Amino acid sequence: MKSRTALIGLGNILMRDDGIGVHAVQEIEGRFRFTPKIDIVDGGTLGLALLPLIGGYTRVLFVDAVEAGLEPGAIVVREGEQVPAFLGSSVSMHQAGLADLMYAARLAGVMPPMVGLVGIQPQSVDLGLETTALLQDKRENLIRTVLARLEAWGIRAVERRS
Repeated sequence: MKSRTALIGLGNILMRDDGIGVHAVQEIEGRFRFTPKIDIVDGGTLGLALLPLIGGYTRVLFVDAVEAGLEPGAIVVREGEQVPAFLGSSVSMHQAGLADLMYAARLAGVMPPMVGLVGIQPQSVDLGLETTALLQDKRENLIRTVLARLEAWGIRAVERRS
């Protein structure tokens, strides 16, 4: 049976900091285990293709690079109705995909009861496989913010032993 919570990383890993959401959830998956269990998904740039997936969850937390007009590396957290409204303000390189996904989920009646976004202001979304040094330095802050949001939802993270 599918778990009730999904952690979904979004972004284009070919565009430097835009891929930080995908990289962060991959690191989280490797470093932590969760009680209760959650599903961790590389959503990449799938956009509307995620609609059948998110409909099966009661809670979905997205992790993404967001254009919020803040200093690079600044972290933003949005929940519930703030997610689509915030995204409607030109936030992310693939914002139309996530904004469209939220709209379609509402229309189809499959919007999870709890939706959240943990985002980080990118420094560069130029072509390139590696995130900038600044966002590498801020990645642990991003991960800790994601874990704190999950904990607020009653999900405990335990670091795996090496």
